[in-house]
Amino acid sequence: MNKQKTIGNYEQAKDKALRLLTFRAHSEYELRNKLKIAGAKDEDIERTLDFCRRYNFVNDLQYAQYKARDLKNLKKFGRRRIETELKMKGISAEFIDEALSELDFEDNTALLALVKKKLGGDFERKSIDRCIRYFMYRGYELGEIKKCIEQLKEESDEM
Repeated sequence: MNKQKTIGNYEQAKDKALRLLTFRAHSEYELRNKLKIAGAKDEDIERTLDFCRRYNFVNDLQYAQYKARDLKNLKKFGRRRIETELKMKGISAEFIDEALSELDFEDNTALLALVKKKLGGDFERKSIDRCIRYFMYRGYELGEIKKCIEQLKEESDEM
């Protein structure tokens, strides 16, 4: 039987938090939930979070900035999807806005390359619809996607 060891005091809560933070950064919301699930008392969780804030082990603004940058550059997500992902991590709207303001969403060259790869020169209605759904799920605006598709259509017609 797998028995979960519960956290009985502040030191154990702090150790658990620091162990979690060695693997990856966490938002305050994530850390609070993980400590609560591990059985820590509310006052121990708050003391642990205060400790983590004081030594900058937990910083929601920095976390939002890094996470937004990674989601845009590595996962190729659009603005809306990044915003949703950050909300799910418990990041405040103010920090989300600040993190998104640092990213450039005006340049569609990356999206154009992704749409080109996804369509592969197939401009049938079914393929275009599938492409639009694919990129809308990833947080891109319908207008941006359609603009890229039109641009690719024009380029293929010129050839």
